[in-house]
Amino acid sequence: MIAPMENRLIDIDDLAKCLKIPAKTIRNKLSNGTWPIRPIRIGRALRWRESDVAETITGLSAESEKRTTGRP
Repeated sequence: MIAPMENRLIDIDDLAKCLKIPAKTIRNKLSNGTWPIRPIRIGRALRWRESDVAETITGLSAESEKRTTGRP
């Protein structure tokens, strides 16, 4: 199990580094509505909670594991 994270807010560049994808990919998916992690708007800036990112990653890896093993 992953250790609990603080509810620290991260920006799009930190999120991109964490997920190892380009920030442009995140922006594109946000604009077309397919990004799975809901951002928090502070003024004009978007931020994400580290805990939300960790939960989403855990959920995606669990779904992937179910598909590969064929178990619920």
